[in-house]
Amino acid sequence: MRNPAQNHSGKDDAPDAEHFLHLVERTLVGNPELSPVQGAILVAARQDIACDSKTFARLFGIAHAIVLRELNALMQATGLVTQTKRDTRTLRTHYQPTPITDI
Repeated sequence: MRNPAQNHSGKDDAPDAEHFLHLVERTLVGNPELSPVQGAILVAARQDIACDSKTFARLFGIAHAIVLRELNALMQATGLVTQTKRDTRTLRTHYQPTPITDI
């Protein structure tokens, strides 16, 4: 699997995998109700790695349906992210972290 947190945009200042995983771990400690995938969705959004479900699924090698399920649970149960746009044909869902999410 390609490392999505490493050089995701070709920029030299892209976060490395270790830093990304540290942020996910820190997020999960502060929010124990989150699943690891939900923590990764939240961190990826905050770090501008992925802000839509299809991009997240592709970068992390996870089925889009699973990402959608986790994203919907994250939005409904926690309010840590909000939906900004949704493609009705592909179900690609764009989202952003809410201002209260500080990781």
